[in-house]
Amino acid sequence: MTAAPALPAADEELAQRLLPIVMADPGKAKHLAESALRDAERDADPGRKAVALRALGLVAQAQHDAAAAATQLKASITVARRHGLRVHEAEARMSHALILDDLGRPSAALKEIDRAVAELHGHRRARAIMQRALILRRLGFDRQAMELYRWALRAFRESGDQVWEARTLTNRGVLHGYRGNLKQAENDLRAAQALYNRLGMATAAAQVEHNLGFVAAQAGDVPTALARYDRAHDRLWSTGAAAVGLLDRADLLLSVRLLPEADAAIRAAIDACTDGHLDSVLGQAHLMLARHGLAAGTPAESKAAAATARRVFQRQGRSVWSARAKVAEIAAVIALGKANRGTLRELRSVAAHLLEAGWLQPGWDALLDAAQLAVDLNELYTARELLTEAGGAAKLGPAPLRVRWWHIRARVELASGAVAESVRAATSGLRQADAYRASLGATELRVRGSAETVALAGLRLRLALQHGGPATALTWAQRCRSAALSLPPTHPSTDPVVARHLMELRRINGELAAAPTGPQRTSRLLRRQRVLEAEVRRRSWHAPGSSPSAVELSIPKLAAALGDRVLVELLDIDGRLHALVVRGRRVTHRIVGEIDAVRAELESLRFALHNQVLGHTTDGERLERRAEALDRLLLGPIADLIGAGPLILVPTGALHALPWSMLPRLRGRSLTVAPSATIWLRCVMSSTVDGRLVLVGAHSAEQAADEVREIAADRPGATVLADERAGVQPALAALDGAAIGHIAAHGEFRVDNPLFSFLMLADGPLTVYDLTALRRPPALLVLSGCDTGLAAVHPGDELMGLVAALLNMGTATVIASTGPVDDGATRHLMRAFYGHLATGLGPAAALAAAQSAADPRDRASADSFVCFGAG
Repeated sequence: MTAAPALPAADEELAQRLLPIVMADPGKAKHLAESALRDAERDADPGRKAVALRALGLVAQAQHDAAAAATQLKASITVARRHGLRVHEAEARMSHALILDDLGRPSAALKEIDRAVAELHGHRRARAIMQRALILRRLGFDRQAMELYRWALRAFRESGDQVWEARTLTNRGVLHGYRGNLKQAENDLRAAQALYNRLGMATAAAQVEHNLGFVAAQAGDVPTALARYDRAHDRLWSTGAAAVGLLDRADLLLSVRLLPEADAAIRAAIDACTDGHLDSVLGQAHLMLARHGLAAGTPAESKAAAATARRVFQRQGRSVWSARAKVAEIAAVIALGKANRGTLRELRSVAAHLLEAGWLQPGWDALLDAAQLAVDLNELYTARELLTEAGGAAKLGPAPLRVRWWHIRARVELASGAVAESVRAATSGLRQADAYRASLGATELRVRGSAETVALAGLRLRLALQHGGPATALTWAQRCRSAALSLPPTHPSTDPVVARHLMELRRINGELAAAPTGPQRTSRLLRRQRVLEAEVRRRSWHAPGSSPSAVELSIPKLAAALGDRVLVELLDIDGRLHALVVRGRRVTHRIVGEIDAVRAELESLRFALHNQVLGHTTDGERLERRAEALDRLLLGPIADLIGAGPLILVPTGALHALPWSMLPRLRGRSLTVAPSATIWLRCVMSSTVDGRLVLVGAHSAEQAADEVREIAADRPGATVLADERAGVQPALAALDGAAIGHIAAHGEFRVDNPLFSFLMLADGPLTVYDLTALRRPPALLVLSGCDTGLAAVHPGDELMGLVAALLNMGTATVIASTGPVDDGATRHLMRAFYGHLATGLGPAAALAAAQSAADPRDRASADSFVCFGAG
């Protein structure tokens, strides 16, 4: 390598001192560069002035302000050119080229970098060539970029230029990530991070940590990706929000259907692009907005955003990104129901372009879009061809892509009449979905699932019903619903940071509930509350997953556990309600009716119930009419199958919120509600309730203390925590390892965030997150408060709420309410419940007996309580 023309010694010393600090601490670098600029102007030293201005430009770039960076770098170029400082000018142009690309002017960026390359030699020229590779990569010329990275890396290693070696490894690692070469990407980025750490460049090392998160996201490892993104964010707060980083996060959040959070990240990225004049990233932000629109079910808005992104990319000459935007635009057209065979040909062509460019995952995704459309158009030969072309997705793609490939394969086989092949394909896809779900440790991530998995599960269930018989359908139903609750629980509250945040949330809640404060203080407290809740959720997402556990239901084992009980599992398939009834060893299938009619009656019932409990009306007849209507719709078609004995019900969708005991055929009947037959069976296997009784009564409910004291009077030896003693930590400590727990307090279901649903204890809310601190939760836990049995229901009947969390953690039976309840009526019901429990009745039978004996005026509150789990 020829020797590079040297900068004057003083200029070289300044450059060597300033420029590495930009990558370690941009704020400190800015202070030093401004001081150097003042000294240079005082001493009329153009060389040092050019170096200081370039450093200020690089600081502005690190802080994501392309316009300010361009101003400083152009000033550096001007000073250097005016005084004939050719090396200074070339190096400033080298930096300016990247800024031009950030501003959305890639052609100008290439001209600028070529001027720099022409003037530089040795390792300085190698630096410029590396920058040229980065611009080419952003334009989609990946192969040329990879060759230049390889050449530059050899040059930096020969010259011992470790800073630029690390930069090259970082950029090459990102390129490998985009192209799906994830092992090479991880290797390059790890090597770069090690170099940055050795050189003390903390900011650059944190940026590499974010890029490692991007690689994990490409591999489908969501917890690792989120943890890496968060670590990088915590270390990069001083440099402001990076638009590209926000879009990476949004992409990951979209993959797990955290749509509001993804939308917030996209909007923040658009703001960052606008503020920093980052036109090169703005197109990517609009493309992400288009993808969000598709996931959120707004295809018209999605199409408009995709078209905007495509125009931006075309204007900038970014052909690969333009192709990706075109795929999103076509996907919106398909979602709008306006696709035809011409659409199919266009999509196939765009997919080929992406694969030719080496962007495998986007190319496979586009091919699968085309295959899906081909099935819809009954072009089955074409669909098979497209699946073959996308075969790499089934072997090398991340789990969601593999699930998608198998789903389309199952559809193709079914449309061709090959039922056995369709069953095999659907089964393979669900096996991939099981493994992916298990890799997500956090409950919130597990329950959301993908639309693809839910659709595939529905297809497999329909195949079981139509071709396998009721028993096969029941077995497969367990793979298709509440699967997240079958996985081992996670314990986010054991994270010390989460525990501190939960304690602070209780303190804030106490301040908000105390004497009124001024509006400004209240507003500050509410803002802090939102921040803390978001942080608790964010940290909970980092929980590692577990090994997949296929849910296999043994009908003989289920029949033996049921004894004389009957199990009814309800399924919503394409808007029709189906029932699978297990009585003895026989499984019977019945079509119950249209789900919309049931849902409408349920809404009317809950409205009437709410009004009656809260005293807005005394019209009990209206409540009775609604209950009778639901009884006819739900139980009439299966009345001959369910008899009059004990019943196990597995609801679906909105029916999880139904107060079942209000239905005439179920009044006074031992009744248990479970998320699935498999979970009921698991609960039954661990339903022993001999041992210590713990009673907690908080003053947030008017008669809670009286309720627990009355129960304790009948149960000598019970542990009682009442009034001020009923705090969160004392309650958790007492409940851990107890056989029976009882919490009487005001309850609230958080529709906006179900895992923050709570019972209000003496020192604040006891949330789902708090309950994860229990190592051995009570076998029977009674939640005596309003709305404690409600849950957010996600596709696949995945549940989030207090009851779902407790069943997942190992509680066998939970007694909770599905609506508002009156304190006095609840107190009488609970004393009667424990009285029947003491006679040897199981929890479900004891609750039914207590409800039957309730005062008719208390019926609305009493019947709101449901026995969940084993019963």
